[in-house]
Amino acid sequence: MNKISLIISLFFALITLSCNSPLKKKHFVDEKKQNLNPTQSDDYIIHDLPNELAEISGITFIDDSIVAAIEDESGTLYFYNLGTKAIIKKQKFAKPGDYEDLVKVGADIYITSSGGTIYKIINFASQKPVVKSYDTPFTKKNDIESLAYDKSRNCLLLAPKAQGLDSDETTKQVYAFDLKKMGIISEPVYLINLKEIEQYFKGDAITESSKKLLKAIGNENMNKVFQPSALTINPINKEIYILSSINNFIAVLGVNGKLKKILSYKGKVFQQPEGMAFSSNGNLYVSNEKGKKSAANIIQILYEKK
Repeated sequence: MNKISLIISLFFALITLSCNSPLKKKHFVDEKKQNLNPTQSDDYIIHDLPNELAEISGITFIDDSIVAAIEDESGTLYFYNLGTKAIIKKQKFAKPGDYEDLVKVGADIYITSSGGTIYKIINFASQKPVVKSYDTPFTKKNDIESLAYDKSRNCLLLAPKAQGLDSDETTKQVYAFDLKKMGIISEPVYLINLKEIEQYFKGDAITESSKKLLKAIGNENMNKVFQPSALTINPINKEIYILSSINNFIAVLGVNGKLKKILSYKGKVFQQPEGMAFSSNGNLYVSNEKGKKSAANIIQILYEKK
């Protein structure tokens, strides 16, 4: 079998395993309670979204019932009421592009593009909000899909989905955008040792198959297995939640920046998780882009709060 055939075979083997092999670690979705189109269970509550938000890529809470959301192409900010299930306002902030995440900070909203440009919508609720943009050292090769606000540091947090600024393949880095100087701090504020992630899933069929596929194409590092697509901070205990849409898990860091636990999830309701945010009372929400058989949605995760 030639190399290309081997890669194709491993790829399809990985897909098969991901469909048939449950993760062996902590779940906050119980496989036995899932249905094809559930609307509520003991583990989650699903809010289906209109087609206009089919490509939803990031969310942030304005209050505990209204979220601001972006989809990753139009440069439009959407305000969605979870209670009335309706878009209540739309606001253009930039030309079409690849916009990945957003976060509310006081009266302002910050948005990041995949290339690392930061947009600031000043006084977003006003009749004529002002939009400013700020360049960073990141480019599309870093692939920025996450953005959060760290009040204690007065900064935004970003975690490259691909490589960091130093190309270190043994860690995942979280960087800070200083809101006073309006620029990136060059040294990462948090480092996640990928060996710790690997040890947590050691022996898991899905992750082991992922690594075999990487090895077949000459790249066995865990950077390709843990790829942050969203980032948020728990307002109650200040822990940092980093969502990886690859291999379906959330890495939770303590206030000291050390890996504290892994929340792993699986199932048809999580078709393509791209956004994540906490409401002010500590409820966790994950947004999904539209799947082949299901609408885009925002899911409230019902998990044990500690």
